[in-house]
Amino acid sequence: MLDLSSLIFMIVYWALIDSVDPCVFALFVAILISASLISVGHLIKVGSAFILSTFLGYLAFGALLRFLAGGLPKWLLSLATLSYGLVTLVNNLRSGEVATQLFVCREDELPCRIINTLKLNKMSGTDVLSTVMIGFIASFTLLPCSAGLYIIYNVIMSGYGFLTWLLVSVLYVTIFETPLILILLFFAGFSRIKKVNEALMSKQKIIKIIGSLTMISVSAYMLVST
Repeated sequence: MLDLSSLIFMIVYWALIDSVDPCVFALFVAILISASLISVGHLIKVGSAFILSTFLGYLAFGALLRFLAGGLPKWLLSLATLSYGLVTLVNNLRSGEVATQLFVCREDELPCRIINTLKLNKMSGTDVLSTVMIGFIASFTLLPCSAGLYIIYNVIMSGYGFLTWLLVSVLYVTIFETPLILILLFFAGFSRIKKVNEALMSKQKIIKIIGSLTMISVSAYMLVST
């Protein structure tokens, strides 16, 4: 097992990489645009509802991963995440220039196809209840598309007690939600936040490549150590 400092470093590092998910940003922006037509106060309410619902949904998704990981051989899980890491690395290396705008959701990317298939971008998003529904659906269908490190994290954490997992997973998901919080602040009037988001988007491809390499390295280590 990892010591506390190594565990926290792993969580912060992996959660930051995991948080780069532009199609989630595009979906969130669409919801905020609809809400902004009513009032700033409503925009904050709806935006907060989406963030909270994806927070709880992603935490629940992690609990499901941890449960499944506990019942499967470690070598099989390691082989699966290693294969997934190789696939994502190849896709990231082959992909062209990435969009630096939050409003863009490229049709050639799997998360965007999921959005269109489930018609998440067609759902209302102008009231809290529908926004919560969108957030929960996205947590189990859209967010997992870029959750390779989150999968490995929960495989590793399957060896810890549930309370320890819960506490550190709250930290992981909180960091994961940071870009969404920044987007909400931008739409609420904090215009300087835009530069932070644009800087994040400009590094999107290299961050994804780093994430894939990390996934491959950790999976390979887990595979040879089993």
